[in-house]
Amino acid sequence: MSSTGTHTAKCLKCGRTRHFHSAEAAAKAGPHGRICRMRIQLAALTAAVRDFTSAQIEKARELISDGGLVPTKRPGVFRAVKSSGDGSYLSHSATCNCAAGLRSRNRCYHVAAVRIVMASGRAA
Repeated sequence: MSSTGTHTAKCLKCGRTRHFHSAEAAAKAGPHGRICRMRIQLAALTAAVRDFTSAQIEKARELISDGGLVPTKRPGVFRAVKSSGDGSYLSHSATCNCAAGLRSRNRCYHVAAVRIVMASGRAA
């Protein structure tokens, strides 16, 4: 602690000094600064969806924004609402039980949506 009453910590990625007003805030802060945390998250999101087309990524984002991806009690498993709205599929970051997901060569946008949610840290 310095003479001004601020607490400091270093970012584990870039080594920059981070300043906090209290010891509690410093303890709650993560190991990375705001900019490094955003860069790490962007890299994780990019890596998560690199196997998908831009159309699939757009449909996945729409599914997420519409609230059509609901977490189940099993970690990493989600219910993806069908486009018609009359049912759902079980989706994981590797597979989905929709028609496109069952064909091993084609990845569906439900899997892309799960990967986006998991990479962004918004999964419950």
